[in-house]
Amino acid sequence: MNLKNLTFSVGGVHMDEHKSLTEACPIERIDQPEVVHIPMSQHIGAPCSPTVSVGDHVKVGQVVGTADAFISADVHASVSGEVIAIEKRYTADGRYCVCVSIQSDGQNTMDEDLHPFENFDTANIDDLMKFVKKAGIVGMGGAGFPLHAKLKSEDPLLDIVILNGAECEPFLTCDHRIMLEKSDDLLSSLKLFADLYHTKEAYIAIEENKPDAISDLENRIANNPDWKDLKIAGCKTKYPQGDSKRMSEAVVDRIVPQNGVTNDVGVMLTNVGTSLAFYNAVAKGLPSFERVITVSGSGINTPKNILVPIGTRVGDILDFCGGLKDNYIEIICGGPMTGKSVFDLDSPITKTTSGILVFTEEERPATEESPCIKCSRCVDHCPANINPTDINAAILKNRVDLAQELHADQCMECGICSFVCPAKRNLSQSVKLAKREIRMGSKK
Repeated sequence: MNLKNLTFSVGGVHMDEHKSLTEACPIERIDQPEVVHIPMSQHIGAPCSPTVSVGDHVKVGQVVGTADAFISADVHASVSGEVIAIEKRYTADGRYCVCVSIQSDGQNTMDEDLHPFENFDTANIDDLMKFVKKAGIVGMGGAGFPLHAKLKSEDPLLDIVILNGAECEPFLTCDHRIMLEKSDDLLSSLKLFADLYHTKEAYIAIEENKPDAISDLENRIANNPDWKDLKIAGCKTKYPQGDSKRMSEAVVDRIVPQNGVTNDVGVMLTNVGTSLAFYNAVAKGLPSFERVITVSGSGINTPKNILVPIGTRVGDILDFCGGLKDNYIEIICGGPMTGKSVFDLDSPITKTTSGILVFTEEERPATEESPCIKCSRCVDHCPANINPTDINAAILKNRVDLAQELHADQCMECGICSFVCPAKRNLSQSVKLAKREIRMGSKK
């Protein structure tokens, strides 16, 4: 089986990667923040309700929010200290939700009740799912789907595991650094997943613009008999290679149906950061209370990859990276193609925050829309195989019905249509609007 230069079949684009700013920067731990704001909603599904009160003293890893709903995941204190507020505020990615604010005592005292998952080899998967939910592990490479909800599938049974290390958006390099610096933990995690599903089809999929990670992981597998069945899949450097549906097709040629997920075709696929969090919980007893992010762009003085407590304020992160340059014009939470503008430096990061990017006009030159020239580039490059320009025309006429007929709901919000448009039309934004209107209409 060929495991080189793999890719998906429809659409996609290669763009300037801008990864040289941080790809050689080792992960640093950020200075202890004085205050963190722990959001109760950091994932797809039901938000958590606080389990602490103002004035309580909490420890690192202690549960501060939980929910009974299946599609949810607990949230934990990322510093030890005193709860000073429980109130709604905006997060860095634009959510407006209840946050538990903790004044750090500087001690980082760990919760003594934390423990690893015992007897993994013989344990019931339902018990593992409960453990993972309580550990608060959600997807760290996308929308934040709770991991425990992926772990079990009745029909079809999961028989393939893929850890997604594509990291296809420009500027972001945090997953790359995880693969280099936490390689043994990552391979141990993949082995845990392979043992869980009794499969020899277990892959780490990496874009080929990360040859050092590919080479290092292949060498480690070759030198450890316990990992002999694990494989490295080299993927073509093409955006959006890291999308789960595209990854499933590229690596194992399994096509995920419309409105489906990779579990529907027997593939358990998760991001490498999520997999590392899974290993830390199962093997070390550590819940998900911190993550690695990339801070980059021409508007930040010292680009870095940093390990950050969940709930750390954007302003504290920027200060640790040398502060903003005078000519910055925009701060982005996430990647440049799918991220959200940050409008409050006091807003906290969440488990799904992969990066904080600071741009100048070098990355965000001023542009004006002009009429569509019918070049079809948006159609040719669309991974979802829809027609963005026709959807744009429909929603501008308030024809939600026509937008639905054009399958606007299948948009994966990758932003390629706007990126390739020579007329600089706001196609991605209008298709997102159409998708939202269709969704709202279905709820009426």
